[in-house]
Amino acid sequence: MDTAIFDQFAQGCSKELPYEIDKILSDAKGKKACAIGFITTDDFYGFYLTWDYSNNINEYFEWEKSLNPNFLYQPVVDIVEACDNVDLCNPSDEKWEFAQTLLSVLEKCIKQIREEIFQKSGFKREDILFFSTMSDGDYIQEMMDASVKMFNAPETLEIYGMI
Repeated sequence: MDTAIFDQFAQGCSKELPYEIDKILSDAKGKKACAIGFITTDDFYGFYLTWDYSNNINEYFEWEKSLNPNFLYQPVVDIVEACDNVDLCNPSDEKWEFAQTLLSVLEKCIKQIREEIFQKSGFKREDILFFSTMSDGDYIQEMMDASVKMFNAPETLEIYGMI
């Protein structure tokens, strides 16, 4: 899938995501673990951020902390609404390709976050587990599995018992 349709989302995410991660990590100061999730709907209608200090990302739907930044919501909604050549309401190869492309854009944005953002709150990048999935729908586990591998270093996966 052509990543050009995600350019505006990528630009906003690159610019704004470090500030949101900084807020989350400031809240997590003094904790040993912090997992941060990018959660979307079954039809990719925007994202929200959620985080927790546990090692159990499979319970993300019960986490109480969340943010709904516009840069993660509206640009993705605009992409979805303009993407009339892919049925995002039903499972298909095209829908999964859309998911993988979106995850690759998120991966780049996450990896661009400066080390100082993590260090400011007493963390190393490897201490934080990033992931993305759906709140419900077709590709919950597939997105979780793919994003964990894409977004994190092997050292992080080891810390969280994922390898």
